[in-house]
Amino acid sequence: MTFWGIELKEGKLVTQKFPKAKGRLRITKACLGHDSFPNTTARILIECSVQGKIEAPTVLCSLEKPGKRNMCALDIEFGEDDGEVRFSVSGCKFKEIVHLTGYFIEE
Repeated sequence: MTFWGIELKEGKLVTQKFPKAKGRLRITKACLGHDSFPNTTARILIECSVQGKIEAPTVLCSLEKPGKRNMCALDIEFGEDDGEVRFSVSGCKFKEIVHLTGYFIEE
């Protein structure tokens, strides 16, 4: 098992490929990073699209601040058959950062 994590920011797509050597990716958590505007209100959507399968972004989860829902448990797997997966966020009013974490399941 190998740890995996990415940082998502508004307006920036993060593309992940899944080489067979690393195995399948299981994403287990999305959470808001520490920011300088902790008392502001925001609803942030974490989205993904799978090249050739799901072209329009699909919402994985929604995070809300302040303190309402700043973390979300996930159980989503991607593998080499998924090709490229693009992750993005929307709704970040004050440059909030979202972290996705999980691990590779070696075959």
